Amino acid sequence: MSSGRGEVVLQPNYFTSSIYVNALRDDISSLIFHYHEAYSQPGVTKPFSLFKDVWVKLGWPWLHFKVFDSRSRKMFLEVTARLFLERTVKTEAPFTRVVALFGMYIFYYTQIKNTAPPLSSITNVPIPSGMYCPSCAPGMPESLTSPNVQPLQTHVRYVLSRLKKDDVFFILPPSDLGPMNPRDLPREIYTDENTEKAAKRRGRPARRDKAKKARGALETLSAWVSEDDEAEDGVDDALAEYRAAKAGVSGAEDVGGAVIAGMKEAVEEGDISAVEGIIRTLFDFCILMSFFGPNAQRRYFPAQTSPSPSVTNLIQSSPKPSRNSLTPYSASVSRTPSVTHSVSDKYSLSPDPAAWGSNLSPDFAEPDDYLHNPDPRRDRNVDRSLNFFTYRGFTNLGCLLILCAGLLALFAGYPLIAHFTSKTQSTLGGFNLGGINASGQVPTMIGNWGLIDLETPESAYSLPAYNDASTEMQLVFSDEFNTDGRTFYPGDDPYWEAVDLHYWQTNNLEWYDPAAITTKNGALEITLSAKQTHGLNYQGGLMSTWNKFCFTGGLVLVSVSLPGANNVAGLWPAVWSMGNLGRAGYGASLEGMWPYTYDACDVGTAPNQTFHGEPVAATINGDPTENGALSFLPGQKLSRCTCPGESHPGPVHSDGTYVGRAAPEIDVFEATVTSGLLTDGPLFGQVSQSAQWAPYNNEYHWQNTSNNLIIPNTTSTYLNPYVGGVFQQSTSSLTTTNQGCYELEQGCFSTYGYEYKPGFDDGYITWIANSVPSWTLNGAGMGADPIVNISARPVPQEPMYLIMNLGMSENFGVVDLEHLTFPTTMRVDWIRVYQPKDAINIGCDPKDFPTEAYINQYIEAYTNPNLTTWVNDFGQPFPKNKFLGQC
Repeated sequence: MSSGRGEVVLQPNYFTSSIYVNALRDDISSLIFHYHEAYSQPGVTKPFSLFKDVWVKLGWPWLHFKVFDSRSRKMFLEVTARLFLERTVKTEAPFTRVVALFGMYIFYYTQIKNTAPPLSSITNVPIPSGMYCPSCAPGMPESLTSPNVQPLQTHVRYVLSRLKKDDVFFILPPSDLGPMNPRDLPREIYTDENTEKAAKRRGRPARRDKAKKARGALETLSAWVSEDDEAEDGVDDALAEYRAAKAGVSGAEDVGGAVIAGMKEAVEEGDISAVEGIIRTLFDFCILMSFFGPNAQRRYFPAQTSPSPSVTNLIQSSPKPSRNSLTPYSASVSRTPSVTHSVSDKYSLSPDPAAWGSNLSPDFAEPDDYLHNPDPRRDRNVDRSLNFFTYRGFTNLGCLLILCAGLLALFAGYPLIAHFTSKTQSTLGGFNLGGINASGQVPTMIGNWGLIDLETPESAYSLPAYNDASTEMQLVFSDEFNTDGRTFYPGDDPYWEAVDLHYWQTNNLEWYDPAAITTKNGALEITLSAKQTHGLNYQGGLMSTWNKFCFTGGLVLVSVSLPGANNVAGLWPAVWSMGNLGRAGYGASLEGMWPYTYDACDVGTAPNQTFHGEPVAATINGDPTENGALSFLPGQKLSRCTCPGESHPGPVHSDGTYVGRAAPEIDVFEATVTSGLLTDGPLFGQVSQSAQWAPYNNEYHWQNTSNNLIIPNTTSTYLNPYVGGVFQQSTSSLTTTNQGCYELEQGCFSTYGYEYKPGFDDGYITWIANSVPSWTLNGAGMGADPIVNISARPVPQEPMYLIMNLGMSENFGVVDLEHLTFPTTMRVDWIRVYQPKDAINIGCDPKDFPTEAYINQYIEAYTNPNLTTWVNDFGQPFPKNKFLGQC
């Protein structure tokens, strides 16, 4: 971390010392105390938000260090996590355990991710099983039974599920809690009382000190074994071996003294040959020390294969040994200790070169060692001659030239060849450095991860617009799904992500699970199965490009083979799009956002589309099943009426008012099986191609004049009689599908899509079915409606993302479970997005309709599917509305 005097480098042992540990324990206790004081105050309705306020108020964000080496950060993360966890054991008070768990959760999920090591180093924190036993952490919610802590149960369950899902803990069973290797322990360890430091010595210990330590250790071990009066079988043999080893070490110390004395005497008398003999002896002495010293490579003492005198006896076998015989080995005994040989002994050389069988005499010349055995007469001519042009010189120079040529080819030739032969991806309309657009949304990526799939045929790179054939549409995104085995769990794909939730908004019968979506045989497959999943009887799939790929205006085309049969009702396959400020399936992000598309400040932004009971038409000309009420929507949350200073993603109009923002919906198709306009006719396949709107027209009737509603082929397409209800207004037409393009029929693929231009009077949406336009809605049809006092609604101007799903719901129609077959699969051959060549606008955070900052500010609403409403569950207020007099 940084200080006023420079950078402070924190060592790993700092975080295991009492200086850090005791201080952090005190801080955790203070956090528990202050949160208890705040929680005890009357009127607390948001306990988790209150905890985050206390966390920030007490200065806990200091835990987010940025400057670390990898070992220090790992130690910091693990020690801090363990100190939080030690307050969650079942012996602590329930409230204390909850606060410690909340602290652990906040600490983990607010760690800075762009540092080293990354956040992943805190996963799998090793903790004893006692901290995480079934009756401890997992059973914590059930232990919160008293009235003052019972409201915390829901939050504790969610925190535990997130920590468990992200593998934060690694539970150690008691049998694995072995002692630590002393070499891995830090020099400073923490205790509750003070700091203990291991003693340190300077310099390298002498060989004599090592022998003394070994002898002392063996004596202590021998005494301990001797004290056991009731020794088990085999102890006597072990004791005998230890005593023999002890005697060997004692003798080794005496040998060292005798050798030193002999060398002194030899030097004084000038006997060089005696000194050489003693030096050779020292090599053999090292062998003995390697067996009996404290750093011996062998940790055992095998039995002798034949009797041999001890080290001490060998030294004292002659009263007056000669200087050359000062050695721990007699002439009749091998210089290599007698041990049980292993396979590794064959490849292990002793420290004494004499034991290798080598002649160490300086007078001995190896027969092939001409370099170190020169002959002056032989080498005279070579030494006195000088010739630059030799075979050896040319060889050396040739090798250098080849090496230089190879380096030039690698660092100069290869880049040039790659530049002129590789195929560069189009910038897709980008014009800045790297081919990005003004908002930086067009990546250039290595491999097949670009916006355009490399397997998209070049013939599909452009095509004429359906609404105006003179407009050239350019490909900006495609996915051919040709790579089998792809998965779409979070993080698996750069553009698509499958959800793991129940789509309760439409009362679906299935649970959406990422396991239901994959690629096979060159197509995307979304499978609906009759299997128990999270308490529901069916499992389906939904995936989207939310916050990863978005587009504003253009053309979407998708090639699909529909699931099931063309005459059995009940399945709900769909391909659709939604504004990026709302995430499908996440209720809190959609409240007050879907299906609005509105940029005016009037009663259209008010709850129920009324203000003080006006207009009357909005109370009597609406849904007949709801006593004529027109709307049950809570009002447009991010409207043009938002008061200055309130939370709003922007931007701002020239008059100072905010741009109205929302999450509109346009459907490529929702497939159904009906009898059409005939009540008792045969069933056949159709698709509903629609857009959803708010606020609503009087009686949900939009201005569908011949100028605003265009149906080229009325034999296959007609206006949908369903026009909406209290939660949406729908503009929709029904089109007959290709009856062979179903899973249980011919299995062929049919192309659907829509082309649209955002805006008001010149805006439009043209839907495509079976590769041809099916119907068109012109923007003027959604003009102002004076009966209910609302202004015109634009064709969606928000950045839109793609969604594909397969499920079932009785909200969409009759579900014929008796005749449906499971599993059933919707297959997608490809999906492509085009935009006018002179109007490329892709990205989820465009300058005129930004979303990134707002989503990041309220990210929990977009990532927690259990938050169903913005106000009651997420605990956030709607921004104040000027039209309602709240400014």
